[in-house]
Amino acid sequence: MFCPKCKYEYNPTIFVCPDCNIPLVETLEDKKHPQAAVTPDDSWVSAGLILSQLSSELAKGSLDSNNIPSVILPSHFDGGAQSLKSMLGASGRGGDGNVVLVPREYRDEAILILEAVLGDDLILPDRI
Repeated sequence: MFCPKCKYEYNPTIFVCPDCNIPLVETLEDKKHPQAAVTPDDSWVSAGLILSQLSSELAKGSLDSNNIPSVILPSHFDGGAQSLKSMLGASGRGGDGNVVLVPREYRDEAILILEAVLGDDLILPDRI
């Protein structure tokens, strides 16, 4: 159970927030991005190509800490319903980095974070 005001999580046997004195809810809704898919599908888009493994790990951590769902896959990966090549466009680069996928509604925010954290180690989707 969660308090919708202070966002604190309580034991399921508690029904009113002791601090805010309001009824608890079972889940908290993300008002900024309420419809995000939880697994990659055709609503996930590229936020860029990362050129090194270390930077890929840094990118994943940065997105996670900002509550942005993400998946990082090798650019040569060719699986699932929609291949990375189709996500990157016909001129998609292969074998030279990792692609960051995020739900479409997080794309702009993710790109801002990745640009700030990775700098030149990120190739933006429109330059891939």
